[in-house]
Amino acid sequence: MSYCGLICIGCPIFMATNESDCERKERMKEKIARMSNEMYKTNFTGKDITDCDGCMPENGRLFPGCHDCGIRKCAREKNILNCAWCEDYSCDKLTEFFKENPESKIRMEFIRSVV
Repeated sequence: MSYCGLICIGCPIFMATNESDCERKERMKEKIARMSNEMYKTNFTGKDITDCDGCMPENGRLFPGCHDCGIRKCAREKNILNCAWCEDYSCDKLTEFFKENPESKIRMEFIRSVV
C-alpha cells in the first residue's frame, strides 16, 4: 500500500511495469497516458509512462507524477508508513485526494480503527 492508501498491485502503471510482453506493455502505457490525461488533466504520451515500483522504495523506479506528490513528500518527511499513522490525519492534501480516490479513505479509516 502507498502512503495515501492506494494499492500498488492494482495500479495500471505497476501492472505495466511487470508486463513481460513488450508490445502489450507499450499498449498499456498508451492507455495509461490517455486515462491520466482525462482524469488528471496531464499531457502524457505512452513514452512518459515510466516503470514504477511504488512510491515507498527509496531508490526504486518511480512514476514521474509521484516525484512531485505532496502526500508522498510529507509522509517521507514525517517518516511514517502511511498517512493513517499521521498525527495530522486527515490533512487538506489527503482530504482532496480522497475525493478522487474514496477507496483509499476506506483503507486509511480501517487502519486507524484497528490501532
